[in-house]
Amino acid sequence: MAITPEIYNRDFVKGSITNPDPAVRAHALRLLNDATELAKQLGCDYVKLWFGQDGWDYPFQVNYRDIWQSAIAGLRELTSAHPDIRFVIEYKPREPRNRIIFPNAARTLLAIQQVGVDNLGVLLDFGHSLYGQETPADAAQLCIDAGRLFAIDVNDNFRGWDDDMVVGSVHLVETFEFFHTLRRNNWDGVWQLDQFPFREDSVTAAKDAIRFLKALHRALDTLDEKALAAAQADHDALAARRLVQRALLTSMVDDAEVDA
Repeated sequence: MAITPEIYNRDFVKGSITNPDPAVRAHALRLLNDATELAKQLGCDYVKLWFGQDGWDYPFQVNYRDIWQSAIAGLRELTSAHPDIRFVIEYKPREPRNRIIFPNAARTLLAIQQVGVDNLGVLLDFGHSLYGQETPADAAQLCIDAGRLFAIDVNDNFRGWDDDMVVGSVHLVETFEFFHTLRRNNWDGVWQLDQFPFREDSVTAAKDAIRFLKALHRALDTLDEKALAAAQADHDALAARRLVQRALLTSMVDDAEVDA
């Protein structure tokens, strides 16, 4: 369970902790602190920070050093005041700003390093990673190696927008690789569905996603890890592809038989 403070509405149209108005920045921090106290009372796993309004829309609109320093200072003030609860930054390349200050895994990890606290990490949204032209498995590995992957959201899209489609709808192999990376690293953090079906029944969509993810994990059980390691050591894309296809197709056939 988590709380997401609403620092991305029209009150913060020029940013929350990077707003040019000191009074608005102070208001944002008060809201974040109040939300954090509530999260602790409710026993939440973390407080999610989504800085959708913090960034810029045009060249020359902002002083990049100034807003970066404001972001680091605001994050340090907030997280240092609450060492007993975790915070996660959910990064995204854009929307509603044309450029969000935390657009990808690497820049988010740089910010976390500069803030310098132990209770600040990353929420990796699979769809945001796709939308940002990342390889989600690579982004996950970066965050895990830094010890900062605290939570994940799973969904899917066509890479041109944050469509929040049912997980596995488009990027089957990359979803498989993503969860393979989590398993290989024994990652055991918080994860959840982040799907917004507009024309499909939401309960059915959630059930389909859960069934798919169970099948995906059965496929991971059958993947020949020794052969995959050998293929990767040789950078042999076709050998790795054959191994992945064998695991996935066998699992999907087994899943269809279970449904029948």
